[in-house]
Amino acid sequence: MLRPIAGAVNLTGLRKELIMVNIFRSKPLLPVLLSSLLCFTSTAANPVNEEKQQQASLESAGSIKNAANLEELQLRIAYGIATVAEVRKALTESDPYALTNTVHAMFAMRWQRGVVHLLNGMWALDKQKYPELSWDLISTPPVRIALASTINRIRIVNTDEFKSYIRRFKNDDQEFNRAQVSVALGFNGDPLDLTYLQAMCNGDNHYVAQSAITALSVFGGDQARDILIELSEKHQGTPRGDLMVQMLKKAYHWPPLKTPG
Repeated sequence: MLRPIAGAVNLTGLRKELIMVNIFRSKPLLPVLLSSLLCFTSTAANPVNEEKQQQASLESAGSIKNAANLEELQLRIAYGIATVAEVRKALTESDPYALTNTVHAMFAMRWQRGVVHLLNGMWALDKQKYPELSWDLISTPPVRIALASTINRIRIVNTDEFKSYIRRFKNDDQEFNRAQVSVALGFNGDPLDLTYLQAMCNGDNHYVAQSAITALSVFGGDQARDILIELSEKHQGTPRGDLMVQMLKKAYHWPPLKTPG
């Protein structure tokens, strides 16, 4: 089963591109949808009229069955052009990794009131309103960690409930849960979590380390950058170190270009 890297880098000017981070070839990864995960710039379309959106949802309901595959739906969600009906369809997925990607991608659709209501309903476990969703996965990690992260990014304030939930799984036995925690903390951007992210980057689990490196990339600021610089020197000449160098260049434009003369 292909597994996604649980995050992406803020690359100015590359909002609609995909990046494949596949340095650990024994564990192939799904493409990361950059546009769904940028935390510093908006990737979604302008707010749409709710009535028009509902009409579009109804009109597209019959065509959802003709969608090529889940990846196509995820791309539409990541670009912020999906309908609410399409999002709900994607949330019926039975693969926890694919479903986690979809929940992260929903950040790009935060301007749509129907999607915000859907996210809130998922967190409240409103099975009566959205009976078709994959509730067995949505109610538990790793999907619920991604859900807490997405809502935390959208609401910005009064999010202690979501941050507390995310941090509950910092030392979880499941690697994918720890990977989700790492990226969620990277998006949250609290300096108190930098020590944890540094430890995950240095850990024995390559998948979690890869996600923590990505988390430091989206974290922003001199502290996160300096930690990545230090770690890249420590892991120089290794796939992990190469990824750190790549992320430093893309996220922090490091090292800075030398000026002529």
